[in-house]
Order: sequence, then C-alpha cells, then structure tokens
Amino acid sequence: MPGEQLAQAWGLTRQALAPAAGRGEVFAVKVGNRLYYPQAFLGMDREAVAAICRALGDLGASEKLMFWLREHGALAGKSVAAALEAGTGLAKVERLAAAWARERGASRVAATA
Repeated sequence: MPGEQLAQAWGLTRQALAPAAGRGEVFAVKVGNRLYYPQAFLGMDREAVAAICRALGDLGASEKLMFWLREHGALAGKSVAAALEAGTGLAKVERLAAAWARERGASRVAATA
C-alpha cells in the first residue's frame, strides 16, 4: 500500500515514515519510483510492527516482505499478522523474526526477549 495510506492509519504524516524506516521500524518495497508498505501493517499496532521489523535486522526489503507474508509452521501455519490477531505473543514472533534473519545471514539482528 502507498505510504500515505499507512501514515493515515497510524495517525502520522507520510514524511514520518522515512525516519521510521531509517530506524528499522518499518520497511518499504520500491516499485518503479514509488515505495509501498506491506498491507499487513495496516491493521496492526505501530509498536508491534516496529519490534518485528527491528528483529529482522538488516535483511533486504524483499526478504522482510517474505517473512511477513509467509505462513510459518512456528505460528501454527499462520502469517505474522494473522498469528498476532489470533493471540500469539509478540515476543514469540520477535524471536522467530530474529531467527529468520540469522538464517538468512543478516549481519545486524536486534536482541529479542
């Protein structure tokens, strides 16, 4: 989704998304000359998205997107957003994100609870 849509849902300006991306709290995929954010972020708490994105460390946007969209066995076959909505604890998703990042060779992975 376009940054404007995510920013509005979170009560931010579109310009506030760039510093958040710089801090590793969100990421966008560039298509042409536009940035698009995962639709999964839309109904989620901004702090939960930030915690998971930080746990994914310095992986590329496409690898991060794959993590968010994939149905994970460790999350009972659910995607990240669906698992959190179903009551899976944020800490469990953060640990999974950090493990995902380490397996894919991220050089910087946030410490998780």
